[in-house]
Amino acid sequence: MTRISLLRRTIDRLTRSAAESPRSTAQWLLAAALGIPPLSLYTEPDRVLPPDCLHRVETWTDRCAEGEPLAYVLGYVDFADQRFRVTPSTLIPRPETELLLEVATGLVEILPPGPILDVGTGCGTLAVSLARRAPGRAVYGSDIDPSALAVAEANTQGLPNLTLYRADLLKPIPEAAFALIIANLPYLPTSALPQLPKNVQREPRKALDGGPDGLLLIRSLITQAAGRCCALALEVGDHQADRVRELLEQAGFPRSRSLQDLSGMDRIVIGESDG
Repeated sequence: MTRISLLRRTIDRLTRSAAESPRSTAQWLLAAALGIPPLSLYTEPDRVLPPDCLHRVETWTDRCAEGEPLAYVLGYVDFADQRFRVTPSTLIPRPETELLLEVATGLVEILPPGPILDVGTGCGTLAVSLARRAPGRAVYGSDIDPSALAVAEANTQGLPNLTLYRADLLKPIPEAAFALIIANLPYLPTSALPQLPKNVQREPRKALDGGPDGLLLIRSLITQAAGRCCALALEVGDHQADRVRELLEQAGFPRSRSLQDLSGMDRIVIGESDG
C-alpha cells in the first residue's frame, strides 16, 4: 500500500468514527510511524509502505477511532517548540497554555530576583520551558499526583535549576516566597464535564474538574499564594477572568489584569502584589 492510499483510508476510518480532526490526526499517525514530518508525506505519496508501518498505523487508528487522544497514542505532544512525553496520567497541554508561558517569560524579565513555581505542573511543560528560558533562576514544579510527577521527571532533561515537589497546591512547599507563581489548574465546572468531546473525557478527571463553578482550586491557590509571591499568573476558563481578578484583589494582589487568547477570550489573569 502507498502512503497516499493509507492516508486516505485512515482519514475515512477516523471520519466514520467521528474522531476529532480526522485529516490532521491521520497525517500525524502516518508521519509518526514513518519518522518523518507530516508535510513530507506528500513529497513521495506513491512510495510503498513497509508492512510494519502499515500495521502500526492501523493499530493506532483503531485507538483514535475508539476515542483515545492522539497525544496518548503517540506518547508525546509538541509544546513551545519542544517535545514532551505524556501519558493518561497527565493532562494534554493545549496551544492556549503557550500564552501563559509567554506571559510568564515576560514577567520573569521584570520581576525582582527569586524562584519561580509552577503549581499543578502535570507533565512539566511550563516548568521545563521556564527553566530553559531562565537558567539563572531556580524553578520548581509541584503536583499532587505522583504518577504525573513521574512523567514530569522524565521530561526535565536534566535541567540543573529545576526541582519537582509532590504537593497539594502550596502545601507543603518549603520555599517561603517566590518572584512568580504560575498555574494552569482545572477550571471546568463539574457540570460541563459530560458534554466534553469523548477524547477529552479520556484525560484525567482531576486535571479537568474545577468544582461547581470551575474555580475551586484557583480560589484556594490565590488564598495560599497571598504574601508569598510578587506576581501570580493563572490560566482561566471562558468568562471567569473578571471573577478571578476580584479574588486576586480581595486576597492582596491589588494590581490585576487579563490577557486574551487568539479567540478573543480572556484567558490569562495576572495579579501583582505591592511587596
